[in-house]
Amino acid sequence: RTGELWPIPATQNPELQILPEPYSPLTGEPLKNSLREQFGPDFEIVQTPHYVICTNAGTGYGEWCGQLFERLHGGFSRFWKDRLPEFSPPDQPLIAIAFATPEEFERFQIADAGGQVSGALGYYSAKTNRMVLYDHSYASGRATSAEEARKRSLVQLNSIATVVHEAAHQLSFNVGLQTRYADNPIWLSEGMAMYFETPDLEGRSGWKTIGHINPARLDSYREIEKSRPIDLRTLLATDDRFREPALAGEAYSEAWALHFYLLRTQKEKYIQYIQRIGSKPPLKRDTPEERIADFEAAFGSLEEVTTAQRKFMTRLRAGR
Repeated sequence: RTGELWPIPATQNPELQILPEPYSPLTGEPLKNSLREQFGPDFEIVQTPHYVICTNAGTGYGEWCGQLFERLHGGFSRFWKDRLPEFSPPDQPLIAIAFATPEEFERFQIADAGGQVSGALGYYSAKTNRMVLYDHSYASGRATSAEEARKRSLVQLNSIATVVHEAAHQLSFNVGLQTRYADNPIWLSEGMAMYFETPDLEGRSGWKTIGHINPARLDSYREIEKSRPIDLRTLLATDDRFREPALAGEAYSEAWALHFYLLRTQKEKYIQYIQRIGSKPPLKRDTPEERIADFEAAFGSLEEVTTAQRKFMTRLRAGR
């Protein structure tokens, strides 16, 4: 009832029991009490209209995260709900776990994610439906208020990008865009999250809202273009490049660029593609050929998309 999915291994022989009461998601005090029981008295609960944040980094940091989450939630909802008939708001508050230190985060992710996100700044878990973060500035002490946490974040913009990025992942799996445990191509999931994450060096909140150019991603993409041709086939067909540390940085930049190009120039086709991917059932993996076929059915041949994207990105200027 907290939103977690429990995998049943093939070696397990479960018993089936029909419960007398229909399923209902856990909300309100029962949900908060469940988190208190799991994480203990050192963690505080910060609640906003759409989120429950469980943190030992202090109320100030939790409230700052909540403000960013709510701002993203509003923008994300406005962006998608008029474009996707399947769009539906989550039926319970979304949960975030925010640790004080990277060491606590690392210990938790080993138990929670099996070490798969070691070295990450945060992550979204499809199993638990939670995002997990830590306070990047906690070495300076607890933030006494959300305003202090905000000011600190402006010095470490990757902390803002991480919070928004993981919250975008969580939203996409809770409003009908993506299906948990389905074959969600990493280029699509990460590209979508990066489209929403752009830091703002001049704005008061440190976040530039939705769809602005990310200068760091754009610079990285252009460096790649100088060194070799962009290869959409290896980006789309499998997730291998994202899982290889030496290749992941370039894969992320290419995914951002492709996402940016498609949403700026092929929005209706992109929405149809999202609907196609979002309707795939859990626990079925597509072949590389099926992934390419899905993409080309929506946008045309890879060669055509590559040529059009190259022209678009050449004209692009940071800030536009």
